[in-house]
Amino acid sequence: MGQRCKACGHRDKFDFRVPDDIWFAVVPVELQDKVVCLACFDDFAAERRVDYATRLSTSLWFAGAAATFEFRVTTAVSAD
Repeated sequence: MGQRCKACGHRDKFDFRVPDDIWFAVVPVELQDKVVCLACFDDFAAERRVDYATRLSTSLWFAGAAATFEFRVTTAVSAD
């Protein structure tokens, strides 16, 4: 069934990686050792004005019910 985001409760379908300093700057303290989906992570980053686009790992995995896909980050564009 997959893990659920502890911020919104939805199934976490994307596996993404950011360095620890970005994670700790973005994710609220009470959620830092829990599963946070990419959508909530992005919302937290926007609220805190943290640009993580260039710090996202080069691979992003989507785990669906019928298939799994790997996406490659080739260009990151900041939303200023």
